[in-house]
Amino acid sequence: MAQLLRLRAAGELTTAHVRLVADTVGVHIRTVWTWLGQAEETGSAEKPERRRFRITEEIIEVLADYQGNVKRAHERLVEVAVAAGERPPGLTTLHDAIARDLDPGFMAGLRQGIPAARGFDPCFQRPRVARNEVWEGDHKQAETVVLMPDGKPSRVWVTWFEDRGTSHVMGWAVTAGSAHRGSVLAAVRMSVLREDPYGPAGGLPRLVRVDGGADFLSKTVLRAFGLLGVPVHRVRSARHKGGIERLNRTSMTRFFADLPRYTKAPRLDHRRRLGETDPPLTFEAFVGLLGEWVHKHNTEHVVERTGMTPLEAWQADPAEIRPEPSASELRAFMLESDHRVHKITSHGVEFNRRCYMPENGVGRIGLEVRVRWMPHHTHEIDLYTFRGNRYLGRAFLAGEASEELRAKVLLERDEHSKALRAALQRSAERKRERHLPSTQPELPVRALRMTEAEARAELDGTASPAAPRRRTQPYRPLTPVPAAWKRPGQDLDDTTSTDTASKDDAS
Repeated sequence: MAQLLRLRAAGELTTAHVRLVADTVGVHIRTVWTWLGQAEETGSAEKPERRRFRITEEIIEVLADYQGNVKRAHERLVEVAVAAGERPPGLTTLHDAIARDLDPGFMAGLRQGIPAARGFDPCFQRPRVARNEVWEGDHKQAETVVLMPDGKPSRVWVTWFEDRGTSHVMGWAVTAGSAHRGSVLAAVRMSVLREDPYGPAGGLPRLVRVDGGADFLSKTVLRAFGLLGVPVHRVRSARHKGGIERLNRTSMTRFFADLPRYTKAPRLDHRRRLGETDPPLTFEAFVGLLGEWVHKHNTEHVVERTGMTPLEAWQADPAEIRPEPSASELRAFMLESDHRVHKITSHGVEFNRRCYMPENGVGRIGLEVRVRWMPHHTHEIDLYTFRGNRYLGRAFLAGEASEELRAKVLLERDEHSKALRAALQRSAERKRERHLPSTQPELPVRALRMTEAEARAELDGTASPAAPRRRTQPYRPLTPVPAAWKRPGQDLDDTTSTDTASKDDAS
């Protein structure tokens, strides 16, 4: 119409031009002349809109009040129109106006809320990423009932992480009852390690994308990721982590639907479902079947986006793998604690109504300790002093202790007794040496005394030589010895000559 208006204004419009337009749009030539006349009257080349019933803000408010129920909204509009003396719109007219003026997403939002409306919004496709660049994690409640070891049926939760670049299921954990932060730590440990029985995929991601679940955003989980140097990004909607959500839906149709006691099975009537009386799987059997399905998903399922299986896409990706920590370091990062006081008793450490035997508990009965453990690995715990937080070693289930552990504990007990006995013996020896002068009598030694003058002379070296302590001459008593006495060691001849000499002297 704009071109025809310009030709008429220039005086160049002919019937041939009008016939050409009519043949092009498939209408009669008189219709084109009518459109041209209307365009000249309105001054616009646009097609004039028909007068029809339109959705106004007042009608949208009525629809919002009745949560998108068109029937009830129409009844309210009829009441308002009758009260105002106006002609009310028909129900079909209202439906047609809603279909023309309001989109399906807006109506879904009026009925179910904004999250439902976002399901009708288009979204951009995320750019392709390399392996281990982005992981996505989530919980999924298994749509089946399993039999626990205590004989009670229960629902279980599956916690897993998926690599966004290759769609590889990195790690998973199964929790009876409800999932918790320990489930997340167990799945992270399985995802990171590459050694047997894990791998070959693994390593540290550069980003982990999760929703706003309290388990994934708990202090323990954030601390573990922080020690590993992995940032955690919280998304505001499930569609922002579409990879793991697709895995959840795939598990419903490809795994859970084939198990007995499937909770989404077809209904036989309004109360019963197909197979709800079948015997359920045991917990161990369910874990084994899930492991087989995850392995099959990683090695046999071809992803349409990559044209390869997740494992093939992982191995074909040339991106560098960040070195993962060792199993012992990873265990230290992910230990959980109840922050309660436990004591080492003669039966070990009691935790969760089970007794654990410390590998280094000899001589420590009565010691207050703090228990830390790896989630889903309750066969062993780690012990720390409650005050000082000093590591004491591991403790294993007393009823399941290996022969090596028993031998180690008994050997340590003997070595402990041997070291204690040696310390006591050395103490007894030192005590005897310290009290030896008092326990063994000796002859008293009289201290030599000297005057100050004698001491100075001794120091100056001018002291006279001391007299010999023993006399060189034979001892002579003050009273003369009778002649008839015989001295010891004197011969008889000497005695006779002595007597004769005495007599001569007397004469």
